[in-house]
Amino acid sequence: MGGADTHSDGGFRLERLANGWLVGRFATLEAVGVPHLVTTRQGPEVQQVRHKPAAAGREIAQVLGLEEMAFLDQVHGGRVLVCKRGGSAGHADGLVTAVGGLALMGKSGDCPIVLIADRRRRAVGFAHASWRATVAGIVPAVVRRMAEFGCEPAELVACVCPSAGPCCYEVGEEVRDAAVRGIGPHAADFFHAAPSGKDHFDLWRANADALLRAGVAPQSIHIAGICTLCRNDLFPSHRREGEAAGRFAAVIGLLT
Repeated sequence: MGGADTHSDGGFRLERLANGWLVGRFATLEAVGVPHLVTTRQGPEVQQVRHKPAAAGREIAQVLGLEEMAFLDQVHGGRVLVCKRGGSAGHADGLVTAVGGLALMGKSGDCPIVLIADRRRRAVGFAHASWRATVAGIVPAVVRRMAEFGCEPAELVACVCPSAGPCCYEVGEEVRDAAVRGIGPHAADFFHAAPSGKDHFDLWRANADALLRAGVAPQSIHIAGICTLCRNDLFPSHRREGEAAGRFAAVIGLLT
């Protein structure tokens, strides 16, 4: 899949809310009437997002005009859950709902969060697409779960939020080997050699490719194109800060 096959940003922009938060939004999701946002350091406190997601989630849901927030204990795998109420939904890396007024929150400190919405607003979901979850097929698993609500892949819009970019995401040879085993031989195309001699893994391209292969139209796949390592001033980054790093939130929901 070439970069020209997908939209580079989906109209992703940063905007200042009335409460003072600086958040990211995708014009393509706004166009289909789906409330969503990506928080930055100028928003809910990043350690609260990481360690007290219920409290952070209630505040974010209120900002979006939604009633409840559901979140996951993210475990870097391929499991997807269906959620009908707020609070902790369990251990998984994908979450889907068809319930109006319910928001879904993914947490990230470098990993791509992929927000997915049905154009007819029948369901929404997200994938926490860490490299392990990407290799495990988390994105197509979310698409399959959304099909349970009558969503056709061709009617989905998918947005890859700010995350570690191909410019900075350095990995060892074992990650490349795992990707080729788990995704297929074409996964080798998502790696390129860095000056250090190690590989850089293009998780944006890998997940866009997974969406295409799951049946999502290329014009409906959008990548924010902001690297969290480059913009550690705006987003917490595990690669930059280590275990002390907080998390930012990527949130999507359905209106009642």
